[in-house]
Amino acid sequence: MSSLSFPEEELGNTNVGPTKEPQEQFAPLKPRLGGFVKLIEFTEVQVAVLNAAADRIIPGGEGFPWPSEVGIVRFIARYITPSGEEPKWFPFAGEDNFKAELDKLGGDFLQADAAMQVEILKRIEQESPTFFSQFRDLVYYGYYSRPEVTKAINENLEAGRDYRSSPQPYGYLDVIEPWDESLFSQVKGSYIRTEDVKYVNVRTPDQPGAAGGKPPSSEEYSKPSCNEEK
Repeated sequence: MSSLSFPEEELGNTNVGPTKEPQEQFAPLKPRLGGFVKLIEFTEVQVAVLNAAADRIIPGGEGFPWPSEVGIVRFIARYITPSGEEPKWFPFAGEDNFKAELDKLGGDFLQADAAMQVEILKRIEQESPTFFSQFRDLVYYGYYSRPEVTKAINENLEAGRDYRSSPQPYGYLDVIEPWDESLFSQVKGSYIRTEDVKYVNVRTPDQPGAAGGKPPSSEEYSKPSCNEEK
């Protein structure tokens, strides 16, 4: 069966090539643990838009905090690639383009009521799908990585009593130790074919199937035990 291949430019990430080792293929795709050292700065209007939009994507209530209450803007600021640098990590959002999209929302979004804000976001999803998906993903990752949200899940959801936030939102890539692929060639295993499996008689002499080391018949299997007959 043939496999599909695409030019690296079309994949949107020139750090991943066909000659890369399996472990290396994932490294460029994961975000830096903890985000960028230097957080990008938003204007007051941009902060207000981010908080309002995040609250529309994940409404709080019923024991759960609103995204704007758990520092969602600070989380987003850590994972936006600063201006002048190439976006190499998920969600591949650059500062200049991201802020430009925020400015398009501006005061009109803030002056709209909650229902209208939802409609505006639906329109943005259609008109600027890349920006919308970047923002939406950051909101989800940021919100569900907050200790306050983990606590709310533990306290308010029956199925979330034992939920733990770690290792979210980064997955397990940072805790998997490097492996030596040459070790796979040293692994040897064996198996027994079904038709070669031998019956082992573990029954006592007074039990069905004991004589001759033959398995009991289906009728003997269905007979009640001595205790059941009593």
